[in-house]
Amino acid sequence: MPPARNLVNLKDVSKGYGSREVLREITLGIAEGDRIGVVGRNGDGKSTLLRLIAGLETADSGKLTRARGVGR
Repeated sequence: MPPARNLVNLKDVSKGYGSREVLREITLGIAEGDRIGVVGRNGDGKSTLLRLIAGLETADSGKLTRARGVGR
């Protein structure tokens, strides 16, 4: 069985709004077939992370790649 390919990769991704840094140097990969959960307090960047993954936001720094056909 071939290894699952990553649909999304984030490498040292950061995102902020004004002077507030919401995500700092996030690195993760989400493979085909993975099930993930995002847990945190209000304002910790959960929605921002999901918007980055979906292609609705752009990262301030770092590299985010998506497999063809994922997100926008």
